[in-house]
Amino acid sequence: MASNGSVPDLVVVYDKLKPWQFYNLSRDLGCEVWDLVLLLLKIFEIHAGTREAKLQIELSEARHMIPFVKEYIRMTKIGEQVGFMGPGAYGYESLLRTLRRKEARISRELFHIKERRERLVLSRNRRGYPHVAIIGYTCAGKTTLYNILTGDSKPTGPLPFKTLAPKSRAGVTPCGTIIFTDTIGFIRKMPEEIVEVFHAVIAEIASADSLVFVIDSLDPLDEVAEKVETALEILDRVGARDKPIAVAFNKIDLLPGGRARGEVEDLVRGVMESMGFKPRSFTWISASRGINIDEMLISICSSIGINSSNAPNRFQDIS
Repeated sequence: MASNGSVPDLVVVYDKLKPWQFYNLSRDLGCEVWDLVLLLLKIFEIHAGTREAKLQIELSEARHMIPFVKEYIRMTKIGEQVGFMGPGAYGYESLLRTLRRKEARISRELFHIKERRERLVLSRNRRGYPHVAIIGYTCAGKTTLYNILTGDSKPTGPLPFKTLAPKSRAGVTPCGTIIFTDTIGFIRKMPEEIVEVFHAVIAEIASADSLVFVIDSLDPLDEVAEKVETALEILDRVGARDKPIAVAFNKIDLLPGGRARGEVEDLVRGVMESMGFKPRSFTWISASRGINIDEMLISICSSIGINSSNAPNRFQDIS
């Protein structure tokens, strides 16, 4: 939005900027500039509800801004005018020291939080309950599915990144008790800084026995392919390539009748197999309406090698 009708107050670039690009844009445009990483962190701030999530955001912001501040220091030392953001070389050097102290302090605190979380995962594994992580693109319906599987009431909605800290809870399935974990939604061009700083969230995926990959069945085919590829790239980066994956196409209560399910399944299977992943099953569900959830649970039980009992269905099933 422009404050005077010509100069914008903010410019957002949907990509990761290099320090010199950030500097040049800020100087030439005379306004605040966000790149993709900063945009994501601003969105994260809206939904951060836990101490861990807030610390992760602060750490990521500090680490992301350090190279930009270094560039401003470099430019001031060679006599460049640093534009409207320019407090001078001394001011930027002071800011750099502050950012580095902040990075060290938050890193120590997050390290202790990570240790506690790893102890909890170890304790959970000792109790013998299978662990299933719910993954997928942002806004696919992961948290809605998590709620219906566990009886929890985590906030849901159309806004991205409702989940910033992992939440685990037991759910009763046809093959007994399973621990389900709701995880952060994937995005296109997920920057390395985001994956690294949210290690505690992503680590829940790597420690799971199986994954439920939630896909929005309303997406166009080309978008489905792109999102699946993005998610698999992230799984590969966190060491989850060999995890059994049960694919759940969500929101079928809103799906037009003419959509060929076989075509969508063939597309997803093709993308996954081309990247070295093997889907164990495909189910079509509505997490919001409880449609075909037991069918999905049976496929999950099968993916982790547990036979389903004759437990009564708790959910609505449709063919």
